[in-house]
Amino acid sequence: MKTLIFFSIFFCTIALPTFAELTPQDLDRIRLVVKEELAPIEADLAQLDERLRNVEIAVGSLTGRVDGVEKQILHGINITYGLIALIVAAIAIPQLILTLRSGKDRQQERINQELRAEIETLKQQQIIRP
Repeated sequence: MKTLIFFSIFFCTIALPTFAELTPQDLDRIRLVVKEELAPIEADLAQLDERLRNVEIAVGSLTGRVDGVEKQILHGINITYGLIALIVAAIAIPQLILTLRSGKDRQQERINQELRAEIETLKQQQIIRP
């Protein structure tokens, strides 16, 4: 219990200066110190603001250039797609024509073979019945 009372008194004596009031002179000193400390910070902020404006201007000009490059890339991609379509058409159309012709040629060949076979049978019939 004595220890508790001792610590209570000790903490109260430590806390007593916190209840002291500031005088107007103390407040003036604090204001002066704060102003002295704020002046270089405000100057630094002004410099940073100027640098930020310069960076924004540089970014704006780069954005314009990037847009131009993006348009050129898009144009190149469109040309590439067009060329791919042209190459596919140049290969596919002749292949399609050849496929259709070969189908017709096979059909003609079948007809020719049938006619040859019929001619042979007719020749044989004529040889047998002259």
